[in-house]
Amino acid sequence: MKKIAISLPDRQANAIERMRRQQRIPRSRVIQNAIARYLAEEGYLDDARRYEQGYRKRPERQEAKAFAHAAVGVLAIEERK
Repeated sequence: MKKIAISLPDRQANAIERMRRQQRIPRSRVIQNAIARYLAEEGYLDDARRYEQGYRKRPERQEAKAFAHAAVGVLAIEERK
């Protein structure tokens, strides 16, 4: 884990302090959670890792593979037109 030093406006720092006391978690955890949410919203998290996690939860069924194969065939025909 890497340590960094940042400066925050007083309002943000005070809000973080209130949140960490209420949730009884370290200040670093509050900031880590906020950054993780921001990165997820902006799409900067590891897309491959998320895909893998999603795939493990809901693996492709045989029908999905058949649909994908059929779609490739249709697209190939469309490209030749």
